[in-house]
Amino acid sequence: MLVDEYVVRPTASSDELQATGTIQANQEVQLVSEVARKVTGIYAHEGTSVTQGTLLFKLDDADLQARRRKLKLQEKLALLDDGRMRGLLRTESVTQQEYDQVSTNLQVLQADLQAVDVDLAKTQIRAPFAGIIGLNRVDIGAYVTPSTVLTSLEDVSQVEVSFTVPERYAAEVRPGQSIQFTTENGTAAQSARIVATEPRTDVSTRSLLVKAISPNAKRQLVPGMSAKISFALRANTNALVVPTQALIPTAKGYALYAIKGGKADYRDVTTGPRSSNSVQILSGVQAGDTVITTNLLRLGPGVPVRSASAQ
Repeated sequence: MLVDEYVVRPTASSDELQATGTIQANQEVQLVSEVARKVTGIYAHEGTSVTQGTLLFKLDDADLQARRRKLKLQEKLALLDDGRMRGLLRTESVTQQEYDQVSTNLQVLQADLQAVDVDLAKTQIRAPFAGIIGLNRVDIGAYVTPSTVLTSLEDVSQVEVSFTVPERYAAEVRPGQSIQFTTENGTAAQSARIVATEPRTDVSTRSLLVKAISPNAKRQLVPGMSAKISFALRANTNALVVPTQALIPTAKGYALYAIKGGKADYRDVTTGPRSSNSVQILSGVQAGDTVITTNLLRLGPGVPVRSASAQ
């Protein structure tokens, strides 16, 4: 039977992994209020950049301010009482117990003041980090609760690229490795650096979640976009590669026909990484073997063959 042949030779090969990932903001948060109050001021301009600590929303604090003024007056009087009682204590005109009572009252007032200051701080919604403001969800006069989303804030100065790799490659992925990816917006290929992986694979998908970071100074990468990722896992200078058409699917994996003594020799093989037209053979063939790439369905073990062309 006439067949085409391919001579197996050691070649340089690298395991290139292809994956699909998602671009996410470096930091993102939906801003909500810790307290239920009315909005009295909106300083967040939609779509603009803000620095950390910028005031974005102001809530009604009239009752808290009144309470704070009352406590400050009480504190002033308590400080005077504390000073007088300290002087009387030095002359033993009052007992230590009487002074302790006045001192404790002062400390309680000061603690109440600190509590009011904490509540006042909660009426000012500030940016927790530098980023870009999203669309405002409320207007001045709206009554908001801790479940009301005011707006969103995203840091896109750099972006995260999240993707998964099959468990067989889990040990090959390490922080510091570089990857290349492209997006659907037509920009050139971008690079990113792997910064972390999950400590375990997902038992339902048998894959490992990986996170990489990519700079985004021009803001071409928008969170939510998909990314087509490729990166080399390892290089092999003596890989045994055959054309993909030489493989025969079997119940256990793959097989192929080699030529031995002018006849077809059926062999089970173990495959490795593959490209669009070739596949690496990990076991089953050796360098110098000749494999058959055509007329595979008409072959059987021991069938005499003759070469029509060779590669």
